[in-house]
Formats: sequence, C-alpha cells, structure tokens
Amino acid sequence: MNPHISLQSLSFHYEKGKELLQDISLEIQKGENVGIIGQNGAGKSTLLKLLIGLEMAFNGNIYINEIPLNRDNLSLIRQKIGYVFQDSNHQLFMPNVYEDVAFAPRNFQLSNLEEHVNLALEQVGILHLKHQATHHLSGGEKKLVCLATILSISPEILLLDEPSSALDSKNRRNLIRILNQLAQTKLIISHDLDFILETCQRVIVLYNGKIVADGCCKDILSNKRLLETYSLELPLSFTKI
Repeated sequence: MNPHISLQSLSFHYEKGKELLQDISLEIQKGENVGIIGQNGAGKSTLLKLLIGLEMAFNGNIYINEIPLNRDNLSLIRQKIGYVFQDSNHQLFMPNVYEDVAFAPRNFQLSNLEEHVNLALEQVGILHLKHQATHHLSGGEKKLVCLATILSISPEILLLDEPSSALDSKNRRNLIRILNQLAQTKLIISHDLDFILETCQRVIVLYNGKIVADGCCKDILSNKRLLETYSLELPLSFTKI
C-alpha cells in the first residue's frame, strides 16, 4: 500500500544551527489516526505547518499521495489537506459562519458551493448556525466551524493542532465523537493525552525535533517510564486513583 503521507529525512530550522526537526522519516497510511505528542518546543506544530506548506525552507522530502510537496504543487496539496489551528480566532475571519465555510470551496472554484457548505456543517452538527455571526459563537461552536471550513473541500487528510484546547467537557466529548466518525487520515497534536487515547490508534513521540517513539497508542501511553523519560505523564485514564 502506498503511504498517504511520506516524510524522508526531513529537517527544518529557522536559525542556522538550531534545528526544530532533525532527520524525520515516517509513513502514514490512508485512514490512520495518528497522535503527535511531546513537550513544548518538540517540533509538533512545525511538522504540521510543513505538511500544509506554511513553511517551505525544509531539507528532505515530503510526499502527499506520492505527490512531492513543492511550490509548483502547493495548490494541489492544499486541496488534499485541511489544517485546524489551535486558536479558532486565527482561522475565522469572515462575518458569519456561511462565509467562513464557503471561503475555501469558493477559492478553489468548486461547483455546487451551497452543497459543499451544507454538507460540511451537517458533518459537524451545526447546520443551524449557518447564518450566525462568528463573533457570537461559543468556543466549542467556533472549533466546530473551523473543522467545517476544512471539511468543505472534502480533504483526504486532517491536521489538528490542540483541538481540545479550551473546550469544556461536553464540547470536548462532542468533538471526539465527530472526529471518530470522520474517515479522513488524521494527524492530531495534543497535550491532552486522554484525547489522543480516544481518537488515535498510533502515537508518535517527538523530543528535541526527533522521533523517539512510534507505535500503538495504548502501548505508548501506558508506558510510564517511556513518557517520563521525555517529560510527559500518563493519561488520567491510566493513572490509579
């Protein structure tokens, strides 16, 4: 099976001599749900930004569906990948929900714009918010609108940066349910290891820009010694009360 995402000897730095990612090689298959965990500064968000082409000055190779990520292919790649920012306010910039969700399919000149918008809103259960002003939404509602904005172009891959951040327990549970119903390949960054446990089957641990563990989600997240070695703690689900 050809990998959905393939990284080959990927390295990246903003300043010479200070590499944020060092010689990352991995493959992710279609339909996999992969959690990316690690302490602050490990390189997690940088990795997602590279996959969507927000940073291009990398060494090594990135392939999406065997298509090399470069400036010539960037528009094509961005039709295959959706990126949900950690802060919803950085992603929502139109006056109402409809215009935010319609922005990407309109930009890519997709036909049947109304159908794309309605389907995306239905997928996350917020069709009733279609004409609501975005600044009137709750934090949980904004997160779902952000997810709908990328589902509106039917991407093959979803990149989510701290999706449960600032959500209350009800909205967090609802987001877990929605993500588990979506068929796309998913890469999820989170410090909420219980969220990772409930949404991912595989986990990659980054430490100082390197992959230090990659395997079954339950095996890695129940390994106290491994997690503590890389400044992480057991999820609450595995903590004895």
